[in-house]
Amino acid sequence: MTNTKLLEKNYSPLVVRKYIMKGWPMYVGVICDLDLSDLDDVVNKPRLKKNASIQDIRNYVGRVSDKVVTTYDKVKRNCVEGVAVLYYVDKMAVSSLYGDFMVHFPCKSEFYSILNMLPHV
Repeated sequence: MTNTKLLEKNYSPLVVRKYIMKGWPMYVGVICDLDLSDLDDVVNKPRLKKNASIQDIRNYVGRVSDKVVTTYDKVKRNCVEGVAVLYYVDKMAVSSLYGDFMVHFPCKSEFYSILNMLPHV
């Protein structure tokens, strides 16, 4: 089993990945020790129906977050420290935060700082 924690390191590294869903950008941030090589498969499992309403999009973002948490927690219980999903759809942004992103400002700040940087890289 892969373990990305460094010796004497207290927290797992943050990974932020960009996806294009139905032509719109979605960013997924994950704080977790496990091998995230299958993250694309996990994120692509939940489906968004055609002509989705605002509530459908909110539900979809929540399902993506839940899928990430449940998938990796099956491998190693409580290994997912945080998940952040931000989906921009037609002049609307929907986000879902879990774990450390909900309660620790530095985690949230790091995620949104990375999002601000990405278009300029």
